[in-house]
Amino acid sequence: MTHARHALSCREMAEFISDYIDGDLREDLRSLIESHRGDCPPCEAFIRTLARTVDVVRAQPREPLPPALKRALVQSLREARGGTGHPSRNA
Repeated sequence: MTHARHALSCREMAEFISDYIDGDLREDLRSLIESHRGDCPPCEAFIRTLARTVDVVRAQPREPLPPALKRALVQSLREARGGTGHPSRNA
């Protein structure tokens, strides 16, 4: 049986930050990040800055991608991920 870890390093927290900001992180990992950011001012600043950046980008008007570019991007992302999902995402 595996026991939950009680702390994350800055490097470990950074691996999950995008899912955390998007609200797609499992609750146990979300709690670990919230605990870490409460004890680590640099990570708190990083999370606030990244979250604000995401908000600004999402507020921009969306232009559709040309179909050929979209296909190439999707293919590249699939290859980079190895065709598997991220284990931190909710089931």
